[in-house]
Amino acid sequence: MNTKPACGPERDPDFFAEIDKLFAKYPEAADRYAVKCRRLEVDVLKIDFSKQVGVRRIENGRIVTEFLDRDKAERLSTGCCEWPRTDDGLCNELCPV
Repeated sequence: MNTKPACGPERDPDFFAEIDKLFAKYPEAADRYAVKCRRLEVDVLKIDFSKQVGVRRIENGRIVTEFLDRDKAERLSTGCCEWPRTDDGLCNELCPV
């Protein structure tokens, strides 16, 4: 059986080639960012990022993400740490600043 991986350079080689070029062009920014596969959130947990946002916190040496309705999460107002893939302007994940 020859199936494609869910995410990564083997799945989207052209996209990752461009990301590699971008990170090479901006090495100081590359140390602050990473590309993340959202398969668990979108396919497994069925998170609708137009209605929900992840809120990340550190708890007992672990990073814990809880997905809340946007109106509740926005009241927590922590700061965006995962940006959208579209032009809707919505943050996908909030983190402690």
